[in-house]
Amino acid sequence: MEIRQLKYFITVVEEKTVTAAAAKLHMTQPPLSLQLHQLERELGCRLFRQEGRRLTLTDAGRRLYGRALAICGMCERAQEEMAEYRRGAVGTLKVGVISSVQGPVFSGWMQAYHGRYPEVRLSVHSANTYQLLEKLRNRETDIAITRTPFPAEELEVRYLWEERIHAVGEKRFFAPGEGALTLPALSSLPLILYRRWQKIVEARFEAAGATPQILCINDDARMTLSLALSGVGVGLLHPSALPREMPEEILVRPVDDAALSSRIALVWRAGERLPETAKLFCQLVEEAGQPRPV
Repeated sequence: MEIRQLKYFITVVEEKTVTAAAAKLHMTQPPLSLQLHQLERELGCRLFRQEGRRLTLTDAGRRLYGRALAICGMCERAQEEMAEYRRGAVGTLKVGVISSVQGPVFSGWMQAYHGRYPEVRLSVHSANTYQLLEKLRNRETDIAITRTPFPAEELEVRYLWEERIHAVGEKRFFAPGEGALTLPALSSLPLILYRRWQKIVEARFEAAGATPQILCINDDARMTLSLALSGVGVGLLHPSALPREMPEEILVRPVDDAALSSRIALVWRAGERLPETAKLFCQLVEEAGQPRPV
């Protein structure tokens, strides 16, 4: 018994005559009749009774009709699911993301992705750039959102946008005025930064002839932001780590040092086919473009 024969059988039942069924199936009557006879011989029972020109189902035919509908329905659904897998519309998106992009930027991407592909499961790894690169190598994730600088060997890299580091803190920490802050102007403030940027920040202050007053070193951008919003000190953060709306007592000022800028990047293993779920994520991120400036 073949799926094709069951589809023929269903069509004959619904059209009531072999002639009408053959026309619907875009085939001639003799081969359709032959397929029905072969199906009856294989099952060992009559499926139809002839009543004039019309065919009616026997008890066995009625039982087979219900089974045939279920079987063909499952086959059609399986074909649809395989087509969805090819498009990446089902499966699992395994993505890694750094702490400084885990705010509204990443949440917005995830919301949009889930809206487009609701059947895709989401597996998100949160870590720093170097930890995410290791997870890529270990195949714990298929794609990662990272921040420069990082070693790009054996990676495919798609850069998204560049952003300058900002000082974030209560108004009481800042002198009146607007515009970018120089590193000497920042040197007297209690600074909060996450560990990955410590050496880079210290080197830039040294190049500017100033010594930073680092109050707190921590592990990620979320902690830096939390402490800055709590009034502990002034956090050094990139804009994608910031919420869309800041409390009234908080100021956000750019830092006047191009070397403290960095680029957001999508990265994956070089020389390998990117899963469809990850390809669709890349497309969505690129369509979204750079978020509005702080």
